[in-house]
Amino acid sequence: MRKAFTLSEVLITLGILGIVIAMTLPALIGKWQKVVFANKVKYTYSVISNAFLLAEQEYGDPTEWDWGSEQTYENNKRVVETYLLPYLNTLETGRHYGNYQIATLKNGLYLMFILDGCTNPETCNPITINSLYVIVSTKPKMIGMQDSKRDYSREDFILRFSRSNKKLGFFHWGSFTRDGIKNHSIYGCNKNILKNKRLNCGALIFYDNWEIRDDYPW
Repeated sequence: MRKAFTLSEVLITLGILGIVIAMTLPALIGKWQKVVFANKVKYTYSVISNAFLLAEQEYGDPTEWDWGSEQTYENNKRVVETYLLPYLNTLETGRHYGNYQIATLKNGLYLMFILDGCTNPETCNPITINSLYVIVSTKPKMIGMQDSKRDYSREDFILRFSRSNKKLGFFHWGSFTRDGIKNHSIYGCNKNILKNKRLNCGALIFYDNWEIRDDYPW
C-alpha cells in the first residue's frame, strides 16, 4: 500500500508556510536594510577620514591650510578640490547646488560639501572658516541640509571635519553621550523628531559601534 499526502494536506501545509514567510520576511528585510545602511555609514567615514589623512601628509597641519574667509561656492569649491577630492575615489565631480560642492563616489554615495564658520563681519573678529560639513546620501539628492525630503534615519547622514581639532566626526548637537545624542530636543535621533531634523543619527550609529539597535528610529 502506498502512502502520500492528500491534496488538502499539501494545500494546508503551503498555506501555513506562506503565513510564516509573510510574518518573518519583513523583519528579515528590515534587519538586512539596517546592516546595509550602517555599513555605508562606516565605509564613508573610513574613506573620508583617509582622504583627510592623505591631504595632511601632503599639505601639513590642517589648521594651517588655506581655508579662506568666505562661505561662497568659489571658496568652498577651491577648498574641497584642493584638500579632499584628489584623495577620494569619485565617479563624478564639478556640480554644485548653491554653495554646496557635489561629488559622487564610485559606489554610488552622493556627497555634498559646505564650509561653515563665523563670517559675519559685524559679529566675528576675526572672520574664520572652522569646519567642513559633508552631507552623505544613499540616493542622489540635490537639496539643502535640512530640506523636508531628507531622511537622516535611513538615507542621509552628516560628517564634520573640525579645523581646530583636525578630526573628522559625525554631526552631533548636545553632549556626546548616548542619551544626549538620541534625545536632543532639536536634532535627536528618535521618532519624536522629524526625519529631516534627526541630524544626530549618524553619531548614534557611530556611538553604538556601527550598529542600528532596536530603539533606533528606523
